[in-house]
Amino acid sequence: MKRYFSLLPILALLLSACQAQDTHQIPNTLPDVHGYITSLKKTNSKKKAGVAEVLVESIEGVETNHARASLRIDGSTYIESLDGSIIPLDQLREGQMVEAWFDTPVMETFPVQAHASAIRVSN
Repeated sequence: MKRYFSLLPILALLLSACQAQDTHQIPNTLPDVHGYITSLKKTNSKKKAGVAEVLVESIEGVETNHARASLRIDGSTYIESLDGSIIPLDQLREGQMVEAWFDTPVMETFPVQAHASAIRVSN
């Protein structure tokens, strides 16, 4: 019986390591771009539903890594509102203020071209 009790902490540790982690979340770093959506083009992809190209132009005076960014958004992009609720891609609109984080690699053109890993919509 003592042997089973000594295995209990190990079993608990193994089970906690196997729990699913929510990998879709907003990073705790400064956004790569923070600004307004100035262009939104939804594309028809046979591979994935919900694919779009978005141009974000940063707000003057706000610290970000890039002034403009052309972002590819797909089903793996996490999109949320300020209150943390998930927003579907079809609710993105031109004129909305957003913060966006990129996956790597980034094409260093002007504007930079990247896949958006996460987007927070401010309005």
